[in-house]
Amino acid sequence: MGWIGSGNDRDQTLRVLPDIAATFDVLYQSLWTQPHLPAGILELCRLRLAQLHGSAVDMQRHDFEIPSDKRNNLTHWDTHHSISAAERACLAFTEVYAMDVQALTDEHAAEVKAHFGDEGLVLLVEALGILDGMTRLSLLWQFPAHTSEQSAVGTSP
Repeated sequence: MGWIGSGNDRDQTLRVLPDIAATFDVLYQSLWTQPHLPAGILELCRLRLAQLHGSAVDMQRHDFEIPSDKRNNLTHWDTHHSISAAERACLAFTEVYAMDVQALTDEHAAEVKAHFGDEGLVLLVEALGILDGMTRLSLLWQFPAHTSEQSAVGTSP
């Protein structure tokens, strides 16, 4: 990861690029406060991307608090009782997005729109671009997962 800096997380790494870091932080924080898609659903999607990409450090992050039963059973999102139909629609979209964006169908989009309208679908697509990109950068930059003495709760991007 040394080509940008010697940070062990996003904050430390981006700190060496202050103009980019400040702008990115505003964008990233806006994901969690926008009105088109609940932040809890975005957090589930972010976590599912981390699972699919095998990013332990991103699995440890808590960008938005969600119930532990949802977090702990995310691998079984399609059948677990704690995951709602609206969450399932977004997670199905996320899963295909992570593997092959071109494999997304009109049906995937319609499921998301049935719960959140066109605005929610557009927000999900844009958010997934950011969340997927940040997960891949965590892997590229080889951020270490936290040890049991460290905490990722409340970690910012």
